[in-house]
This record gives sequence, C-alpha cells and structure tokens, in this order.
Amino acid sequence: MKNVLILGSGSIANQHIENLIELKINVFILIKNHNQKKRFDNQKNSQIEFIYKISELKKINFLFAIIASATSKHLSQIKFLIKEKINIFCEKPISNNFLDIKILRKEIINKKIFFYVNYQLKQHRLIKQLIKKIKNRKINYIDVRVGHNLKYWRKKGIRKNSYFVDSKKGGGVIYELIHEINLINYIFGKIIKIKTLKKNIIKKYYKCEDQAISLFNTNKNISGILVQDMVSEDKVRYIKLFMQEDIIKLDFIKNNIYIKNKKKIKVIKNKFQDLQKDLIKKNIENFIKIVKNKNFNIKFFDEAVYDLKICNKMHEKF
Repeated sequence: MKNVLILGSGSIANQHIENLIELKINVFILIKNHNQKKRFDNQKNSQIEFIYKISELKKINFLFAIIASATSKHLSQIKFLIKEKINIFCEKPISNNFLDIKILRKEIINKKIFFYVNYQLKQHRLIKQLIKKIKNRKINYIDVRVGHNLKYWRKKGIRKNSYFVDSKKGGGVIYELIHEINLINYIFGKIIKIKTLKKNIIKKYYKCEDQAISLFNTNKNISGILVQDMVSEDKVRYIKLFMQEDIIKLDFIKNNIYIKNKKKIKVIKNKFQDLQKDLIKKNIENFIKIVKNKNFNIKFFDEAVYDLKICNKMHEKF
C-alpha cells in the first residue's frame, strides 16, 4: 500500500482524502491537536491515521505529501518537506511571496524532490481540444473571465479567519483564481506584460481585492483581457478567442466549445463532466506515475514560480 501525508484541514484537504481513499492509498494527516479532527469528514476518520508528532514521520515511508493549507503557510511547509526528503504535491498558488525561492529550488534539485502543483484545469478534456483547434492559427486577442460569489465556493461558507479573504494570508481574487493565469501561460505563451486594476468591493467582510481586471501581452504577441471576480452572483468561467474569420469560446460552465463564424455556430460538447474532484484525481494519478517512473524534473516548480511572479506584478499599482 502507498502512503500519503496531508498538511492542511480545509475543504480541499477533504477532497484529496476522498480521492486517495478511492485510489486505495493510506492517508496520514499531520495535526497539532484533537480539535483539528473536527475539520475532517467523520465518516472517513476510520480510514485516516492522525499524526501529532513530527518524529513519527520518520517511521513511515511516504510516496509524497500534499500541501492543502493556507497559501501563506506553503513556503514553510515546502521547506519542512524538503528537510524530511518527502516528495511534494502542492495546492496552487505555490506561495504569496518569493522568500528563499531560489534556495528551495536548489535544494529540490540536489535532493531530487519530486514537485507537482495542482493546476487541475489542465486535465480538462476541452483544454486539449482547444489547443488542437488553434494550432498554427493567428489569434487577434483573447478574453478570459472567471467569476462567482465567494460565499458559494465552500459548502460551510466563509469563516472570519478564512485565509482566502485576507491578503496577508495569501488570499484575494488574484491568488485564489490563479488557474486562469496558469492557463494563459500554458496555452498562449508566457505573460510578459500585465497591468491590473483591482478593487475591494465587499470591504465589510473581505480584507483583500475581490475583483481584478487585467490587460496583458504574451511572448507569442497575443494580447488579451483577464477578469477575475469573486463577488458576482453570476457564475462565469470561459476563454474566448478572436481570430481572423471566427470566434472560439471554451465555456467551462456549459462544458462546451463554440466556434462561430459568419455562416454558423458549431458546438463541440464534452461527453464527460470533468468535475473538479475528478480533475484533481487525474493530477494525483499523474504525479504517482512521475514518481514511480523516476522522471525527475523541475518544470512544475518553475511554472508555479512564474505564475506567482505574474500575480505579484498584478498587485503592483496601476
């Protein structure tokens, strides 16, 4: 049986636990005290082993550890896992600052720590189809939008101390919705210029920006607009491409690709739901293969660091 360690106790940690149990992987969770147990699904507690002392980790051979904690804790936990020589599967974003990033990179290479970041949207089947459709085609510009009111994101709602509504803890719409930044860098070339207008609309509850509108340009000379929103009641997530003769829209909510020209609209339907849980599971399975095959590389770490650089640029004054 494989063993996986989890650092973190929120909704995403519980989602990982569910996937790991389905994959018949032993789940170990590092916690400080018994009170933390309350944040885990009681129905699955019998299939989880809780660890209270760091010294106990050395007795167990872990395939890897999952970092599913507040963004502000990621760097210290990455350092801890490197020290313990445990492979790392990290939730996005990798961090909210660059403290010791270069040193960590060297240590990851020297100790051959396998490192992976959970950008699950890359596993979406429509992304693969979109890339095929636009291969060798000229794109005039793109419109990327993602938005949904934050109060619907977590089943248990927003707590006062939730990290995702506090910029000091690595929260805010720019870091929380980094998936779109990653997809732009992945599909359309690295963002090399970006200017962002950000707002804090719900100041009563959120200590962070909850809306951001950016103009950007990539190294493939593709310009576009990126809208990130966590206050709108309307749920939106799409990538829209404006070409010479047609418009292509990948709509994640409707789970379709639309190709529109002067004559007609063609609809490409996804036969699969591609739910978040399933996409995360694919990433876990992919990481297991990488570790098993000993295909060591640093590309996932570097990719996450570049995305973080873009996020930090977006936080600069307009």
